Amino acid sequence: MAKSDQELPEGFRQLRTQVAGHTFEESNSEAVGLLQDSKAGCVLKPLGKPECGERELRFYESLANAGASGDNDLLALLRGHVPRFYGPLKLVVNRRERTFLRLEDLTRSYAKPCVMDVKMGKRTWDPESSANKRKLEEAKYVMCKQKLGLCLPGFQVYLPKEEHTQETTILRHGKDYGKSLNVEGFKQTMALFFNASTSDSKSRRAGSELLLKEVLRQLQEILSWFQRQRLLHFYASSLLICYDYSRLGDPSKCQSLINGYHQNEDDPATWVRVRMIDFAHVYPAEQGLPDENYMFGLQSLIEVVQSILHR
Repeated sequence: MAKSDQELPEGFRQLRTQVAGHTFEESNSEAVGLLQDSKAGCVLKPLGKPECGERELRFYESLANAGASGDNDLLALLRGHVPRFYGPLKLVVNRRERTFLRLEDLTRSYAKPCVMDVKMGKRTWDPESSANKRKLEEAKYVMCKQKLGLCLPGFQVYLPKEEHTQETTILRHGKDYGKSLNVEGFKQTMALFFNASTSDSKSRRAGSELLLKEVLRQLQEILSWFQRQRLLHFYASSLLICYDYSRLGDPSKCQSLINGYHQNEDDPATWVRVRMIDFAHVYPAEQGLPDENYMFGLQSLIEVVQSILHR
């Protein structure tokens, strides 16, 4: 079904900033991508296969209820690192009723949203995967996944069109690009995504530095949670890194923020967000052990971002 032939409920549209996962553009006419309810500030994610969809829904519901009675406080702390959940919603799309998860639209206020999906861990198959599924997963993103515990399914980024100009161009890449990357290529792509290799002006360099520091802060908070928790293991889960390119070029704000004297409205956390997503393969922690698989990828990502910041 062509993109223009999609039958969507009134008030909803395809999410323009989707960079990975199933999309409407796939050859499979049953494939449904992410939707956007811009009025409510929500992204709607279709539930996947029955067992996966139910698992993801249960995860979000358990997160929403955590801490209500004083228990699961550690799980409640995770809420700040996950898009807000507003419950399930049934919608008829392409003449078929489907269930969606209503989630926070992380880039709703962004003028020029830059978005990257980074899949975490050397192992992306879950404990219930068949031998064939394991084999297929092991064959994907081999170069980066085994050395870094990271995969790059897709991203979009705004870049300066020419040096010393406010004009921009947008670059988008999907999973085929990510599969072609070796470790050095991954690092170069990360620098490109953070506009660290294109910051020709003093203001953009300051903005890029601020961006990298804020991404690091949020990544380290997530790592701190994983170092404490023995509740869950996350397979085939991603981090979504988002920022607003339009905020990179304000020299006065960027420099004052770097120097540490900013007002709340200028807090970089309002235009830089790192959130955990994709929870269809979350399982109770095996034998109460830490999630070393996820943490390996997280530590690699922190090291990559640090290397870009300090080069």
